[in-house]
Amino acid sequence: MKTRLGCMIVGCVAFFGCDVGKPANAIVYLPEVSVVDESLPRVTHPEYANWSQFAEKTFVVRKRVVSNAGGSVLVTTKMWLEKKDADGVSVGSQVTVERPNEPIVENDDDIVRYPATYRLPKGLDAASFDQPSAKAKETGTEVIQIGDKKLQTRIFEWEERNETGPMTVKLWRSDEIPGKIVRQEMLTKSTETKSVEEVTEFHSQHQ
Repeated sequence: MKTRLGCMIVGCVAFFGCDVGKPANAIVYLPEVSVVDESLPRVTHPEYANWSQFAEKTFVVRKRVVSNAGGSVLVTTKMWLEKKDADGVSVGSQVTVERPNEPIVENDDDIVRYPATYRLPKGLDAASFDQPSAKAKETGTEVIQIGDKKLQTRIFEWEERNETGPMTVKLWRSDEIPGKIVRQEMLTKSTETKSVEEVTEFHSQHQ
């Protein structure tokens, strides 16, 4: 089982240049610190804070369409709360990839363990560690409805670079939904590759 400390940036969206079969949150995780400074404070892990408010088996489904002049790929990701306890949460994900004129690829389940608390890396505070990217700027808010639930989202926008050049990112995020991502749009300018991901199902019960 994998244990991940946190995340900072949204991953690549190139049509042929990256693995669209990866979990659709497409997050690049920070490396774990090899030498722990015991003097640094322990704080609640943001993923634990997010997922632990829900009952076990709560799940969301996100669909991501990656398209350019060469065609499109549909990536469907289901994420669920496998287990939670005082020490952390176990989050499952399963990714299905559909390409035109090719067999559907259903990847195996993946379970990731997030600890309840972690020791802040030196030079970071808890707020910055929970940001979607060090470059992200909050630009507004918007209410988005998923089924019969209205979610208050915060909008973040920024620019990243992938192997083909600059990429613009716009993210709608809410703590009211597992995984926090409600909608995400990415555009790689040089290849005109666009990725649009959004939650299509959300089944939950708060504790």
